[in-house]
Amino acid sequence: MAGDWLVSGDRNQAARDRLYALSTEMIGRDGLDRFDLNDLARRAHCSRATVYRHVGGKRQLLEAVWAFSSTAVVAEVEKSVAGLEGRERALLAITVAVRAIRADPVIRQFVESRRVYAAADTVIHSPTIIATAAELMGLDAADGVQVRFAIRSILSIVTLPPRDPTEERVLIEVLVCAIHPE
Repeated sequence: MAGDWLVSGDRNQAARDRLYALSTEMIGRDGLDRFDLNDLARRAHCSRATVYRHVGGKRQLLEAVWAFSSTAVVAEVEKSVAGLEGRERALLAITVAVRAIRADPVIRQFVESRRVYAAADTVIHSPTIIATAAELMGLDAADGVQVRFAIRSILSIVTLPPRDPTEERVLIEVLVCAIHPE
């Protein structure tokens, strides 16, 4: 018999961690388009109400899965831009991020999804993602329009890659000039 996953410790945190982990696994395996809260509740051996109580609605859950899954991408970008500033930092941050996003099985589900526009809305308006993107590219997080422009542009490059890799490099350079007009 399986143990109760909410028995010991901080029950709320244990529930969130379990639901985030299961959601990440399900999205990575089955895709974002097949992700369903009823399936998540069944897999977690809880009710749909329990899912809502611990992680909020689907939008909040997807934002958390994106943030959880992007940890490795963020770490890779942070490592690559350490000590850099301005355009040089932004250029390398965007180049590494595009490559890492395409390589990550869960994040790739967000950008390959038939619902990419709904996922993009979650990403573009997430305060956590805005702050992280601003830090990585050396932008002011308070300038939400500029950061959201950069995020939209990066999503466009990821979802609609040019046939020629040199064109992708030029697109990234144009983006960097737009967000760092130095």
